[in-house]
Amino acid sequence: MVRLQHIHRLYDGLILVLIAAFFLLTPLQIVVFDDAYVYFTYARNFAEGRPFAYDPRNIPSEGFTSLLYMLLLVPAELLHLNPIWISALINLCALALSMVWLGQAARATGALSGRAATIFALLLTILLLQDYNIRSLVLSGFEAILGALCVIGMVVSAAYALEERRTVRARKRWLSVFFSMTFLAHLVRPEYLLIGALGSAVLLWRSADRAVVIRRAAIFALTMLGYYLLKLAIFGDLFPTGFYRKVRVSALGVSYVQEWLSDYQNVLLLSFLALVTLVIALRRHAVWLAIWAGGAVLIVLFYTQTVPLSAVWHRFLVAPIWASYALCAFGAAWLLEVLARLSKVRAAWLAEVGRAALLCLTPLLIISKLGLSPAEVERALREEGVFNLHVRAERALRENLYLQLGWYWRSQLAEPSTLTVAYNEAGALPYALGSRFIDLYGLAEVEIAHLFSFPDSDIKTARYIAHVLAQQPSILLMLNYGEADQAVWHGFADPHSPFHSAPPAAVYEAYYAYGLRYACSVNHWGLKLHILVWRDSPQGAQTLSEAFCGHPSAYRLPNGLTVETTGGSTHFPLYDADAAAAPQ
Repeated sequence: MVRLQHIHRLYDGLILVLIAAFFLLTPLQIVVFDDAYVYFTYARNFAEGRPFAYDPRNIPSEGFTSLLYMLLLVPAELLHLNPIWISALINLCALALSMVWLGQAARATGALSGRAATIFALLLTILLLQDYNIRSLVLSGFEAILGALCVIGMVVSAAYALEERRTVRARKRWLSVFFSMTFLAHLVRPEYLLIGALGSAVLLWRSADRAVVIRRAAIFALTMLGYYLLKLAIFGDLFPTGFYRKVRVSALGVSYVQEWLSDYQNVLLLSFLALVTLVIALRRHAVWLAIWAGGAVLIVLFYTQTVPLSAVWHRFLVAPIWASYALCAFGAAWLLEVLARLSKVRAAWLAEVGRAALLCLTPLLIISKLGLSPAEVERALREEGVFNLHVRAERALRENLYLQLGWYWRSQLAEPSTLTVAYNEAGALPYALGSRFIDLYGLAEVEIAHLFSFPDSDIKTARYIAHVLAQQPSILLMLNYGEADQAVWHGFADPHSPFHSAPPAAVYEAYYAYGLRYACSVNHWGLKLHILVWRDSPQGAQTLSEAFCGHPSAYRLPNGLTVETTGGSTHFPLYDADAAAAPQ
């Protein structure tokens, strides 16, 4: 028995190594969307002595969804390490640990034999790594995979807490772990409290220690109360800005879930059949799987009532994806075990050979699914080095167009931290520029985030204008969606904007009255921006114009820029230093 336990642990270690080697060695492209840099920016400001602030204004805001993930990135910023690389390491570790944890849980609860549990973990590894969305999320800079680990922690600890073979003391300890993991999961994605609530209800129903469950739940409730009171003291708000921006009934949420259902319909059908079969066959051993599946359903229903902004790679539904694959893999491993029991061949060595063969075939199956040959992998290793994840992360950082612009502009400014820039993309640009930054779409601006809850009106417009101009922006950036030489910018409805329709003309009229004038435009490898400068800027409008318009991709529209949107149009003439100096 001891020897068998050592063999199981050996396989657990090999699975860890396999997953780590896959991401460290395989030449996967790293794509990091702009929203991931929001985490990096908060982490950098935290490291620089401005905890929970987005920029040098040092105003606390909860524009990050995951507090836990952001705090894990702070050491990287303290040590000036590549945040893309560190985030990838965090996610691949979370992925590897979750595989091992699930395999151990299947084995320890008696749901599967030791060998079948290893096969389950290997099959799940294959299913997850062949999924483009999961692979991309590991390297995305987002928190999704860390959240999946916390959900698995909830599910596994609930399984252990319900296991009657354990001592009372052990079950109590695992109840504490369950509520701790629920708290951590909530720090990654607040909606994971739904899974925690379902797990708590099942524990109360099925546990033989109900009084202990109630006491642990009461302690958890008091902890949550203290946490939210602390949030109220720091941020002046109970909810993150994303709550006001995303949590509202919208057709976008329904269409997002429908798209996910379409992409995963075959997997979902198989997982449903596996769940029904396992619940009937395993009964009490399958309770934790039912909690996981039920929690996944709650998450899907939750997102039908939201506006899922920046929902790339189905990152908000990674827990349901994980649960679906896990049920399929669990069902397959259980079926193989049943067939082995029914067969006449019961030799342990044959089962061991099968487990070892699957372990050896796993990397080949995954690589072939990616369309890569072993020769291509070998060539990438030869050209980029053995541990090329860091090389790929550095390339992703260098090739980001916003970072390139931000680094250039920062190099042209004497004191970038005193400059106030207003723009609606609160990601890579403020991370590189290091200036005071007004997020016009409210992710890092509490006042603007609250406006999402109100219908468009003159009062809402006035509040928006008052907040933006109170920060005294010296530079206003506008993303150019048209041709480079197009001198008219057309307003449009954007779900990221606090305005439910195109932004009103009154906003741009207020910008003009404030003193913003057209300085130039840039077209940096397809990234097209219009730049407006405040003629009364304390940094000097001419100085800023020269700094921002000195970029090699800069050009000027000879007649300035016209904004046409709801309620009228506003013309921003070309900034002229001599005219600006004349009495108004």
